[in-house]
Amino acid sequence: MRSSVCAAAILALSVGYATAGVQYGGVNIAGFDFGCDIQGACDTSKVVAPLHQYKGQDGAAQMQHFVKDDGLNAFRLPVGWQWLVDSPGSPLNAAHMEEYDALVQACLATGSLCIIDIHNYARWDGLIIGQGGPTDEQFADLWSQLATKYAKSPKVTMGIVNEPHEVPDIKVWAQTCQTVVNAIRKAGATENIITLPGNGYTSAGSFVSSGSAAALSTVKDVDGTTDKLIFEVHKYLDSDNSGTHTECVSSYVDKMEDLTTWLKNNKRQAILAETGGGGSTASCLKDVCELLSYLNDNSDVYSGYLGWGAGSFDSTYELSLTPEGTKDVPLMTQCFSKMFTSAGGSAGTSPPGNSTTTPDQTSGNSTTSSGDTGSGNSTSGNTGSGNMSSGNTGTSNTGTGSTGTGTGTGTGNAGTGNTGTGNMGSGYGGAVPPVPGGSSSSAPYPTPSSGGSGGGGGGMAMPTGGLPGGQGGYQQGGYQPSTFATSTTSSAAYQGSGSSEYSNTGSGSNTSGNGGGNGGGAAQWGSKSKANVAGSGDSLPDMGEDDECEAD
Repeated sequence: MRSSVCAAAILALSVGYATAGVQYGGVNIAGFDFGCDIQGACDTSKVVAPLHQYKGQDGAAQMQHFVKDDGLNAFRLPVGWQWLVDSPGSPLNAAHMEEYDALVQACLATGSLCIIDIHNYARWDGLIIGQGGPTDEQFADLWSQLATKYAKSPKVTMGIVNEPHEVPDIKVWAQTCQTVVNAIRKAGATENIITLPGNGYTSAGSFVSSGSAAALSTVKDVDGTTDKLIFEVHKYLDSDNSGTHTECVSSYVDKMEDLTTWLKNNKRQAILAETGGGGSTASCLKDVCELLSYLNDNSDVYSGYLGWGAGSFDSTYELSLTPEGTKDVPLMTQCFSKMFTSAGGSAGTSPPGNSTTTPDQTSGNSTTSSGDTGSGNSTSGNTGSGNMSSGNTGTSNTGTGSTGTGTGTGTGNAGTGNTGTGNMGSGYGGAVPPVPGGSSSSAPYPTPSSGGSGGGGGGMAMPTGGLPGGQGGYQQGGYQPSTFATSTTSSAAYQGSGSSEYSNTGSGSNTSGNGGGNGGGAAQWGSKSKANVAGSGDSLPDMGEDDECEAD
């Protein structure tokens, strides 16, 4: 049966009611997307399932912690298309789907919104869906199978695909999305929210100017409505909008204005499915909080925000939100958790005059919200919530509503969750992946036992398409992260030089590692470089994020 939380959310979307804060706050739980690059090529041997039973980080415990201790209620679960099927249009790979479904079920067990994200950049092995690559029908077949499986789980949201980019015809892409929507509904998933991504890495800053908003507004549900079709946008706050640096330079709320205005004028909603910054960087603590506050203030058109990322990332990753046990990074406690719960998040907020009683997934208690003609307005007083958003066991929240008062008690138990190990990506000769190329191989990243310092320069900051310059000496040094089985014998595997549109160049060398940056090259690094790059070299495992290089 459809939950009243989902019903309230859908109703809020359809009437354009501005709640006190966004409906959903959460985190990306990554790992099943590892090995995927921005050309939609996915090396499934690089997947690190964020589940303890598959010897990865304990994503299930992480989600329990984020709900119980941080008051969050949404998780995005990236996965590569190639992990789910062996070829476009083929049946789901039963063994792989069993692993991924274990993550989905762990998410659903927390009572949260669970977003399935196909992390393929609108591509399969470099070819764009519906525009020279797999047909719309082949892509829709994937979603038909997933929708059939999760049709009775309305808290599963269908995220069509991650970060389309350089799609030649945005109107044709909208037709692809329409085909997918039709397939999902035909499979029986009629209550599930579907998110629609735009061109340009679905950047919030260019969603309107790229034509994505206008084109995707033509996509309709089978009954002609759009209230369960939400635009998906991303926004990072570092100097090049790539999400690969620990420093933030702006909250970029000015870049959100065009989209916000368009959404209000067209009575539509968007969800910020990826944003983030350095977990303890002062600039990001300021700017990320400011961005989330802006979204709360415009919650009539923004349904939520999710940070990147946790799951199989460890603490060496720049944007890691992975907790150590139940200890969070400051960005989680001070921004994502605090901004969401202080604005009335976790159980959502009902529109005026609509009273709902729902299970409180954060504390395990029941919460009652009355409309503004009743006693207690949950918008201003958190009436009757009993929400233990920070694990304050046994306390109660008392608030004063706009027309009355209300009290609530709760006994919410602070979560404990065990975080797995994995030590992913630490100990490289240069920066730890996925980290910007063009940086030197200096502290705080440990160097291998031998292999020198590596060359500087040489490419963009991303997980695919060539080794960044700072990584030189990795192979010769013989160090490999414990999570991955990578050859340690080739001294020339990562030689080369290269450049990217980010103007970091260099060839570099070291005494024993035969380093040198490679801004492009073969498959797995420098994934966000949109320029042609030169270089040679084998590939390393892509261990992470798809951080976009936005135009804005």
